[in-house]
Amino acid sequence: MMRFILLFIINCYIGGINAFVPLPRAEVTANLVNNRIYFNGGWNGSLSSDFFYLDVLAPFITNNITSMPWTDLSSIPNMAYRTAYAACINGTNIIYIGGSLMKETDSNFISAFDVTTQKWSMPVTSGNLTSIERHFIHCVSSRNKIYVYGGNDDVLSMIRLDVSNLIWSTFSGIMAPFVPVGYSATLLNDTSILYIGGGTNLRSGAKFSYLSLDKLPLYNINDNTWSLVAASGIIPSPRIDHGAVFIPQYNQILMFYGSRDTSIWALDTLKFVWSVASISNIGGSPTSLFSFASTLVGAYILIGFGRSNDSTDLVTNDFFLLDVSQKDNYKWVTTFDPTKQLQSFQPSSTTSPSSPPSNSSSNSSNNSPNNIATIIGSIFGVLAGLIVLITIAVLIIKRYGHSSYPALVTSQDNSGNQPIPNN
Repeated sequence: MMRFILLFIINCYIGGINAFVPLPRAEVTANLVNNRIYFNGGWNGSLSSDFFYLDVLAPFITNNITSMPWTDLSSIPNMAYRTAYAACINGTNIIYIGGSLMKETDSNFISAFDVTTQKWSMPVTSGNLTSIERHFIHCVSSRNKIYVYGGNDDVLSMIRLDVSNLIWSTFSGIMAPFVPVGYSATLLNDTSILYIGGGTNLRSGAKFSYLSLDKLPLYNINDNTWSLVAASGIIPSPRIDHGAVFIPQYNQILMFYGSRDTSIWALDTLKFVWSVASISNIGGSPTSLFSFASTLVGAYILIGFGRSNDSTDLVTNDFFLLDVSQKDNYKWVTTFDPTKQLQSFQPSSTTSPSSPPSNSSSNSSNNSPNNIATIIGSIFGVLAGLIVLITIAVLIIKRYGHSSYPALVTSQDNSGNQPIPNN
């Protein structure tokens, strides 16, 4: 019944057409805050000068973009338009950093949008920055600090913004990866940032260099040091400008597409093992896609916008939806259900498909001592009750010479013949 109601609501919703529909673009971020996914600017041959959000409290269908619940916020004053920038959430603020089309100064290197007050601000920062012109970057927010790596071929340092006092710090060190642009950055356990892919800046005219995915750079935010994690399994081909979405409940990163590639991969973040993502049907982008936006929302990964490798000048506003509600049993869908949640997953209690069917009986065997003890206890309890009742009946007969309560004795005797509950 609930499924019918939901589909009815969706069908009713599709009947209306939104006044605002975002144009195709690439080099844009997606930030989920308070059930809204915010998008800012991007590139469609020129700088896109708009700001809008998608309401994910409402159901929608991704193959009908005009019916998706968009809201345009471009009329809000003091907005900074960016492309190839980084965007991180800090409290109720989305912090926008850098961008390839800006000649930043220290005062406008960042801008912030408060989703509660619906206002823009241009925070003035201080501190040490090795470079304030950074692009094709990603940021990670943790413990009221924002981390950004690279951004130019000659910049191989980590910068950190302390949001509480708006002070930048710069950290360089051995083993810093030579992947200044086009990487993905994922926070693991609030202690480390894992970097995947990336390389040098092909757009500057230099010879491009890709980073292999068999050794993954890991940045420790506690002591600001780098290390390399050896990955095993089927190693994916190198790539840039891909999407990487972390599903913490599954301890898994799903890596999507990227320059020159149409494949989707899964990385186990506990054992660092690569595998081809388990998707049960055909779907997603029909061409290799890069510089797109991707984010986890509820039980889905939403992918949108981007540039096609079929033509580097071809940008899109297509959207794709991957249902990840069941671990390693993913599927492409077109309907977004805001009530759907991720399935709880406990590796220690999950039965492998290759496990013998005797597992269920072996579990019963493991509990058999407890069951036997329960049965024995029940038997002794019943016998003790009978002894007490018979003793009382004998005393009554001896005192009065005749039992006035024959039904009582008969009832209790019959109760002793009742089957023992199978606990």
